[in-house]
Amino acid sequence: MKVLGVFLLILLLSTLLSLALDLLLGFPFTQAATHLLNPFWVMDAGEYVMLIFFLLITISQQIFNLIKNKTNKQKGSN
Repeated sequence: MKVLGVFLLILLLSTLLSLALDLLLGFPFTQAATHLLNPFWVMDAGEYVMLIFFLLITISQQIFNLIKNKTNKQKGSN
């Protein structure tokens, strides 16, 4: 769970940093948000597949570790 928390924290902080820099450059918020989302609008299908693949690896690894820890606790309590 720690890895997922760090992953989300870094995602949030980098997003906020990008928005803050655009706002400091004088762009309105809507245009700053457009700059943030623009790379996702120009991605090809293969790039979407890789993005989803990396997200699924991160999430599935955490689910696997959670299940593994539960089974280890149950074996230890018997």
